[in-house]
Amino acid sequence: MHNSDKENQTNPPVLADNEQNDSLSALWQAQPVTTINLEGVKANLGSERTKQRWYIILDLLMVAPGIYVLLKYWDNMSHIAHMIIMFILIASIPFLAYQLWLRSEAAFYKNTQTTDHLAKLTKQIRNNVRIAYMTKHSTWIGMVFGVGLALERYFYGELTAEKAARIVIVLSSISIVMLVWYVWANKRQKRFERQLDALENMAQYR
Repeated sequence: MHNSDKENQTNPPVLADNEQNDSLSALWQAQPVTTINLEGVKANLGSERTKQRWYIILDLLMVAPGIYVLLKYWDNMSHIAHMIIMFILIASIPFLAYQLWLRSEAAFYKNTQTTDHLAKLTKQIRNNVRIAYMTKHSTWIGMVFGVGLALERYFYGELTAEKAARIVIVLSSISIVMLVWYVWANKRQKRFERQLDALENMAQYR
């Protein structure tokens, strides 16, 4: 259902993430062997804090459409559809809670010692890798449940040409969305992994 990094489909512009990636790489390459630009690290951490706070809000807001659809169409659904949807909702709760916890590293950090900023930023970027990984694999899980609901609609009630065509359109749409989502999440994971490598290299010269 989410992915935050549902990192999601409504996240702040990817350009900002690309700029941060370039910033971290440039920051690392510009370091003398014995020093680190802690002010640059602090600036990146501040940017990450702002983004993670927005992601948390978006993650929570993404629950609203699902609840709306559930309440509006619940009485028109079969018992099997009820079971599938309830399973999705129950399974999504720990998923969402874990994702919010991963975001909290930077989202709720306080301006403590400057020397702690590099460690804090490194932890959040590591968490970003995990969020992107979860988002990537949530695509095929979402596809499985989408197919399950489509099959339930297929066998529920009388089968008409209009109904069959609608199911084909829905399945095709889900497949395209999930494929794009997978590719997007995979690219984000690789970008965060590069950022993490740069930060870990910087930490060696603290």
